[in-house]
Amino acid sequence: MRKDNDALPPEARSRLPRGLRPEVLLYVEDDDDNWEVAELRLSKHYALLRAHDDESVCRIVRERRGEIDIILMDIELRGSTLNGVELTELLRGNRVPRRDSLPEYARGLPVLSKPIIYVTAHGARYSNVRLLLSGADKVIAKPVDFTALQVALSELLMERTVG
Repeated sequence: MRKDNDALPPEARSRLPRGLRPEVLLYVEDDDDNWEVAELRLSKHYALLRAHDDESVCRIVRERRGEIDIILMDIELRGSTLNGVELTELLRGNRVPRRDSLPEYARGLPVLSKPIIYVTAHGARYSNVRLLLSGADKVIAKPVDFTALQVALSELLMERTVG
């Protein structure tokens, strides 16, 4: 839920107890129109960060990983070296690609245990089993059913507070 604490700087918000700060979603989305719709639908309840390509994902994760509660990951990322599946595998520590094939900005990326939801129009290219084995917790197809996404977010956030 979005709280009055949104006016605080990010570093101060991250030090607040979990119930007093909005959950932070890192939304990895290369399409501006999709981002604008998601921002409109989600910003009332969550603090949103946007990464538009693989390099910005790596930068944000390094700089703000302690603040991020959930990652919404697109699979196809135009203009990126790594796609969303490869990024998820790196974030989970599930994939150890040849060092020389990784872009410099993706090397040494910290492993995250935060929930990851694929939000993608390219789910048919990969089986749900493959996507879940890559390290994702859920898969939501585009066009996004925001009611289903909200349910998935609530479930994953609840699991984190109970677990």
